[in-house]
Amino acid sequence: MKRLLSFIVLALSLVIPAMAQDVVAFEFSDGIDNAALKSRMEQQISQLLTAINRAESIGTDINYSGIDIDNMASQSIGMLWNNAHFRICDDDIVEHCLTLKDKHGAPRGYKVMNIAVEMKPQNASYTDELNQEVTIDMDRTGRITDFNITIGLQQYTRLMKEGVDLEDQYRRELILNYVEQFRTAYNNKDMKFLDAIFSEDALIITGKVVRRVKTEVGLRPEISYTPMGKQKYLANLKRTFAANSYINVRFDDIRIRRHGAKPNYYGVTLTQEWNSQRYNDKGILFLVWDFSDEQAPKIHVRTWQPMETPEDEVFNLQSVKLP
Repeated sequence: MKRLLSFIVLALSLVIPAMAQDVVAFEFSDGIDNAALKSRMEQQISQLLTAINRAESIGTDINYSGIDIDNMASQSIGMLWNNAHFRICDDDIVEHCLTLKDKHGAPRGYKVMNIAVEMKPQNASYTDELNQEVTIDMDRTGRITDFNITIGLQQYTRLMKEGVDLEDQYRRELILNYVEQFRTAYNNKDMKFLDAIFSEDALIITGKVVRRVKTEVGLRPEISYTPMGKQKYLANLKRTFAANSYINVRFDDIRIRRHGAKPNYYGVTLTQEWNSQRYNDKGILFLVWDFSDEQAPKIHVRTWQPMETPEDEVFNLQSVKLP
């Protein structure tokens, strides 16, 4: 019995410090005045980040017991987890609380950004950046509703400041949230989300440089474009997902423009960097978002062009015919 007790004490002495190293304390620096709601959200975020670290330490799935999190958020985390485990970099996080507003300016939820994570790949084929940032969304009650790889607070703030009215700011907020989900969907190989976000008659165009023509100012690339419909694009994407053990997509240099004559349409231009087991590239991505159904906005057009595309040839809202 004495030897058994000694063994238990020794085991606990090894486990307890390891568990303590997994604990993450989270606090909002500012951005929310409701003390009770602030405390609840801080507790929920702390528990979630701690659960992620504990799962990474022992190599298991994440245990959401005691955490108020909806299925969308847990599924998003789970798909990220299947792609590559990750660990929260800091054990004491203090961040600003962003308030998400509806088109009338009323609060509809909250967001925290800039949570640094270190990716912990499960196999040697993963060669992308190990240091990334995630964002967590919550509803008005403090329930965790979404979890995505973030575009970064600086870009988010800049793009929101460009909104001309409450409706424009609301739609920009939705677009940025969908852009985060869009990027995460590629990384998670989430065909269900990608099928839902494209309209049934979506136009997808990809370009490639076929040759370079000498001009008075130097060599100018000649680009060949291939158009396709939604179903063919998704079928190609499904094969790409199956052929690669991991996919990591990054978006940068995001620009949002509202159509002057058709305010339900928004053009979003991004730099997309695609890294995967078998293929890597960097190009200019252009998306046309259709807010005709505000409850379910869709991507109406998606184009990809090489980075060397001349500026006067880059697709924009005037390049495409809208309904």
